[in-house]
Amino acid sequence: MNRYFTNRQGAIRRLMAMKREGSEAFRATVIDRRSDGSEVFGLGQVLLHLRIGRIAYFSCGNSCDHYIVFVS
Repeated sequence: MNRYFTNRQGAIRRLMAMKREGSEAFRATVIDRRSDGSEVFGLGQVLLHLRIGRIAYFSCGNSCDHYIVFVS
């Protein structure tokens, strides 16, 4: 498991790259933890909440790679 620290713009770029990859993005599991403690599932929902500024971190994983991105 890899860990990354980034700002909000870097996290948006990472998720947009996953979205552009197409089939890999649909196989990946994306879960985020909002600042209030609740979880949001799915690439589209995580991207939406990230743009609003409600995300503390999100994790992504597929069959060969798993990482956590902490957003400052």
